[in-house]
Amino acid sequence: MKIAVCVKQVPDSETRINLAAPAAELDQSGFTRVLNPYDAYAVEEAIKIKEAGAEIEVTAITIGPDTVKETLKKDCLAVGCDKAVIINDPALDGADESALATVLTAALGRDSYDLILFGIKAIDDDSGQIGIMVAEKMGLPHVSTITHLEMAEGSLTAHREIEGGKEVVTASLPAVLTCQKGLNEPRLPSLPNIMKAGMKPMETLTCADLGIEVPASLVEIKLYSPPPSRAECKLVEAEEPAAAAKELARLLHEEAKVI
Repeated sequence: MKIAVCVKQVPDSETRINLAAPAAELDQSGFTRVLNPYDAYAVEEAIKIKEAGAEIEVTAITIGPDTVKETLKKDCLAVGCDKAVIINDPALDGADESALATVLTAALGRDSYDLILFGIKAIDDDSGQIGIMVAEKMGLPHVSTITHLEMAEGSLTAHREIEGGKEVVTASLPAVLTCQKGLNEPRLPSLPNIMKAGMKPMETLTCADLGIEVPASLVEIKLYSPPPSRAECKLVEAEEPAAAAKELARLLHEEAKVI
């Protein structure tokens, strides 16, 4: 059985974004980069499946520059993935979700994967589209936002949260799943395993190596703008709570115009 885990390196959620005025690009020189937190659940689930079965190979696949190698080494290979594939093509800088899904589809098509795992979304763009786009492009069944997974011979059963309840879905393999918090508890890599991870195969490819042209992006980011400054706070003062509530309601209706 072969499992692919598609991951992304993203800015750490604690990274400060300095944007004093609208700009066409963000200054990312000071960003600290980490494995996308939702992808960690996908990696952990792939490793759990590997540990529960025999002859299972797990491949981590990503799109990005050379800086992704350290993240792949520490957060994928050191916790149990067998090898990694990086699509490093400068022409993909700024590519949108549709273009990235096309490239990942080509990379995944190089091998016969029985299961393809994604995080539900990346915390930098928050789009949550690529996993489902890949499934559609590959013509595979997919289940999104799963919180529990059971594997069987040639099929799987996944639980996913829906509004007000839980949905249980059965799908045949191969299939694509997107994973979220609650599915498992991602493990931390040990120092010895991080050292050993450097010996595992890590392949770097371009779009040309995949036999495709760089796909055109349908979306272009024109401008980044800082949020507007907050207006000065107005304090409602009154001797009686009822009078304060009445004045607050008037201000919300007549000045703020939110009610």
